[in-house]
Amino acid sequence: MQRILQFFSQRATTLFFPMALILYDFAAYLTTDLIQPGIINVVRDFNADVSLAPVSVSLYLAGGMALQWLLGPLSDRIGRRPVLIAGALIFTLACAATLLTTSMTQFLVARFVQGTSICFYRNGRLRHGTGGLRSN
Repeated sequence: MQRILQFFSQRATTLFFPMALILYDFAAYLTTDLIQPGIINVVRDFNADVSLAPVSVSLYLAGGMALQWLLGPLSDRIGRRPVLIAGALIFTLACAATLLTTSMTQFLVARFVQGTSICFYRNGRLRHGTGGLRSN
């Protein structure tokens, strides 16, 4: 009986990390796709200028580029898993922050932070796409 439990325990541990990667990937792309149809409602709820509507997506994408220069070497030094887990935590907190914002400025800052968490994901996923090798 103990062997069976040990087998399923190892199997669950082996499957958890790839499943977490898939969910993180899905959520990261979903944050861009879901906001586009509803951004007009967000702007209206905050009584902001309509010209700020596309800024949300732009800041998200800018955040996605902001930390690439730092996180690549950092993930090589401390490992990709801690970087990926930190990114997932930041992403979760940033998503919660978008729910709690009370102004358009706070919303835009939260969207930028959401974008920066994608940098963590990209660097954590690099090993799976390239065998862990970086081109010099």
